[in-house]
Amino acid sequence: MDTQRVTGAHPRAGSVDAGGPATAATAADAAVAADPAIIAPASPGDDAAGPHATGPFSPRYLSFITATGLSSLGDAAWVIALTATLTRLSDAAVGGAVLALAGVPRVVAMLGGGAMADRRGARWVMVRTDVLRFVVMGVAAAAVAIWSPNIPLLLVLAALLAFLGSFFIPASGALRPRLLPDRYLVKGNALYLIGLRSGQAAGGPVGAWLLGLGGVGAVAITNAVSYLVSAFATLKCAPKDPPPVLRAPAGEGTGKAEEPGALRRIGEGLRYVLADRHLRALLMVIGLVELAGSGPLNIGLILISDNLGSGAAGAGLLLTAYTVGATAIFLLSLVLPVERRAGTFATGSMLAYSAVLVALGHAGSIGVAVVLYGLLGGVSAQESLMLTSMVQRRLPSAARARVMSIMSLLIFGAVPLGNLSIGVLIQWFGVPTTMAVQGALGLVATLLFVANRTLRGASLA
Repeated sequence: MDTQRVTGAHPRAGSVDAGGPATAATAADAAVAADPAIIAPASPGDDAAGPHATGPFSPRYLSFITATGLSSLGDAAWVIALTATLTRLSDAAVGGAVLALAGVPRVVAMLGGGAMADRRGARWVMVRTDVLRFVVMGVAAAAVAIWSPNIPLLLVLAALLAFLGSFFIPASGALRPRLLPDRYLVKGNALYLIGLRSGQAAGGPVGAWLLGLGGVGAVAITNAVSYLVSAFATLKCAPKDPPPVLRAPAGEGTGKAEEPGALRRIGEGLRYVLADRHLRALLMVIGLVELAGSGPLNIGLILISDNLGSGAAGAGLLLTAYTVGATAIFLLSLVLPVERRAGTFATGSMLAYSAVLVALGHAGSIGVAVVLYGLLGGVSAQESLMLTSMVQRRLPSAARARVMSIMSLLIFGAVPLGNLSIGVLIQWFGVPTTMAVQGALGLVATLLFVANRTLRGASLA
């Protein structure tokens, strides 16, 4: 294999640091040696995609993507119904507080979701999570029919879905590399994101239509059906999870094997990341990139549009432009995926990302801002594909879900921090200075990436 290739940090699939002959897995292997229970692979072939691996356009993978799109459509429809109902029952401040509070369980439980997916298997977790979400939505439909929608009921339902989502998200990120050979991972991730975004885009109008047709109950039933379809597709399309390996307690040569507890497994995942300096750098880069962009892509849409005198309608145009730009790159990646010079393209994308963020602070009209948001969507999609694929390729299957949960925690955690910081900065210093700060965060992420010789020369071929 190429010495610059970012792949699984494991004795069977280690990448070589460009600065010397030592493998990238050395530090991680030392952690394994120090703790025999850490990251125990399930079988000798567990890191490979395996006999169930297919191309991104195979019926198996396309069925999985279709189910993902339907599930995201149901989710988006439910979010629209939930938001509209909350604002009808209260004011915007109360509605925002309820949504923020309901999202807390997702952040709190994310690491535990990754640990369970590594222990039980991604397929096991995804199917059961979808079935439980089907039950929750079925109960929701019955509850609103009996009691009518109210804020405490909607808060409980939203919190339950957020909690279950914390198990599904890392499991999904861990499953895709098992469905695809390494050479198709970039295309597969692009296709997955197309399905996800398409479902989200369609879910808004579908949710509004269903809400007017049959109220919250109709949306809940639709979302329940989407979860059931997703569970069935995952059950049929995903390979069976390998049996877990239990290790004897440390220091005992014989005796009954034991299963590490949830907290210990979470700790193993964290130590695994800390033991691999290239993986640490990748996750730090992703966290900084998300922090740079989360504000401008959430509350920043309204603040920037208001600054240009365009209000909510302008914010909608900015979001549409961003989605179009991202979708264009995802489609292009299906035809011309970046593989051999992934590190170079990731560097260029992050530099462009930082420049566009700074330029947004000087947009003199909504038309210019729309163009810039379209560019931002394109470069954001490119860097996201590169960085996510690098993380997935670097991991052994036995650790993948836990590391993906750490990455997801960084992504979801960046949203409230980004919203808070951009609001305060714009109020105190204005839009140009604030966007310069956001661009500087992106530049720091780029410099951190370039400083790592293995990452900047990485290949995904």
